[in-house]
Order: sequence, then C-alpha cells, then structure tokens
Amino acid sequence: WIGEHHCGDPTGVVTDGKVLARISRACEKAGVWLILDNTYEYFTYNKHCPHVCLEAPHIVNIFSFSKAFGMMGWRVGYIAYHRSLRNSLLKAQDTIPICPTQISEKMALGALEAGREWVLSKLPSLVRNRDLLLEALKPLHVIGGQGAIYLFVELPEKYRNHDMKVVKWVANTHKVGLIPGSSCGAPGYVRVAFANMVGPDMQRAAARLKKAVAQLVDPKESPTF
Repeated sequence: WIGEHHCGDPTGVVTDGKVLARISRACEKAGVWLILDNTYEYFTYNKHCPHVCLEAPHIVNIFSFSKAFGMMGWRVGYIAYHRSLRNSLLKAQDTIPICPTQISEKMALGALEAGREWVLSKLPSLVRNRDLLLEALKPLHVIGGQGAIYLFVELPEKYRNHDMKVVKWVANTHKVGLIPGSSCGAPGYVRVAFANMVGPDMQRAAARLKKAVAQLVDPKESPTF
C-alpha cells in the first residue's frame, strides 16, 4: 500500500488534484492500495489548489476530527472505503469501538452537527497568522502555505547540518518554538506552525522569529555551532 498525506504535515503543501489522480491510476495499475490521509481536508487557502478526495475500489480515505474541529487528544476519526473491504475491516472492528470514550463520540457528533461552516469561519485567522510568518521568513526559502497549518523553511547553507542546534538556539535566544526538519526526515529545514495563537500573541511571535531570521542570514551576527 501507499499512503498519501496530500494536505499535510510537515510542509503545508497541497497535492494538486491532477497529480493525485495520476498517483491513483499508478496504484490501481500496480494492484496497490492507496490510503489518503484527509486530516487537513478543510485547511486549504488557495482556491486554485483545493483539497481533493478520490473514490475508487483501491482507495481508503482516512478522516480525523483532531485538526478541523480542534479535538487533538480525543482520538476520534473515521474511514471511507469500498464495500469490497467491509468483511476484512469487520475482523478488526472489536479493537475500534472500544477505544474512543463516550464523551469523545458525543464531541465528534457535535462537531458533525456544527459542520464545515463552523470550521471555515475560523480560517481567516489562520491566514492572517500565516501571512505574518511569511513576512518574518522572507529572507529564507519557504515551502508550503497552501494548506494545513505549517510552513517548511530551508535554513541558510551553513546550517544545513545543524537544524536541531538552530531550533535550540531560536528557542533559547528568541523564545520561539520550531520543529527540526531532521525529525521529519528532512535535515536542513525547520517546521513552523501558525495555529493556536491569535492577534497580539502571534504578532509577538512573528516579530521574534523575524529577529532570529535576520541574525541567521547576517554574516556578522549569525550564531556559530
């Protein structure tokens, strides 16, 4: 099987629908399952590259309440699959309904009743946060920003092998938390998240990050590890 996180973590890149269709055709031709992770299905910011959900006998779609409805830790989600998989999935059913608590299930039901419109009403604040960080990160090469809640940032060449040290330095010196790219299989990058902070808090964080970036790219001010 092949898993495709097509609006995702850590890059915030949204896979184009045409590319996703090509991946699907290749998997079908090879007799391979395609598992699509739709965790960030509502988090797209570019009308020219919307989230796409494909259906076919060889595709399993995975959905989560964690991000869209702010239910991290409640451990509730669902899958959409072709009817030919039903009997096989029923074999594992006894391990599924005993996991979520009743309160988690009631929360999930409330989320479904609130619906997509509730989620979409929250997106403008994320766009503002993203734009603040993009401005702060201008001297660096930034990947993503089309979806999810992350930006993936390429560090200056001298720090390509020291992303963990850069993250520690930024945290200790400028009080901003980042994720090292090496923990995501991409040394030389850092992941920047733009959720869970609003208004003045995000403005302060962006200002601190801007100072950190200015130091990293300044030969006279850049830290040595």
